[in-house]
Amino acid sequence: MKYKLFGFLTLIGILTFFSFSQVEREKAYIYWNQRPLAWTDFKGFAPASSPYVALTHSAIVLNYGGEGSSISFSVESAFYPKKSWKKKNVDDYILKHEQGHFDITELYARMLRKEIQELKFKTYETIGSDVQKVFIKNSAACDKTQDAYDLETDHSKKKEQQTAWDQKIETLLDSLADWSTPDFVMDVSYLLE
Repeated sequence: MKYKLFGFLTLIGILTFFSFSQVEREKAYIYWNQRPLAWTDFKGFAPASSPYVALTHSAIVLNYGGEGSSISFSVESAFYPKKSWKKKNVDDYILKHEQGHFDITELYARMLRKEIQELKFKTYETIGSDVQKVFIKNSAACDKTQDAYDLETDHSKKKEQQTAWDQKIETLLDSLADWSTPDFVMDVSYLLE
């Protein structure tokens, strides 16, 4: 029996998937492993009524597909320039805070990669729902961490707490370095026996 499986999930539920060519996709997003963020990446409209000076819109993008005994996964942290914005008179200190949000997204992408690779699927038919469960769990945890980051640093205003968070994020990313590669393949031949 030959099985085919394809899926796409995005961490932030308000995002909608559109079919992009590879070139359009690369223009639409900045991926965490490409480079650090720059203020020129923030191309969205900054609402005058917002009490904040910048906003980072990032998400985990999960694609998977396979046929037979192999499933290929891609789990990437994506930054959305058109949905991210800044006001005037922002500095590098605030940019570092915004990079922290993107780094937290990558942290949860690594956790998701690890958790997926450690999954033991019960049947071929439940792979999609099993992956979706861990994706949703990671989504909720990422959102909670993003909120805690802003709350505890008061959106970067509390410098001591910001420094502590910077160190915490770096340490956690380092501890998950084995899961920093976005693409991986899983052998599920045990399901086909």
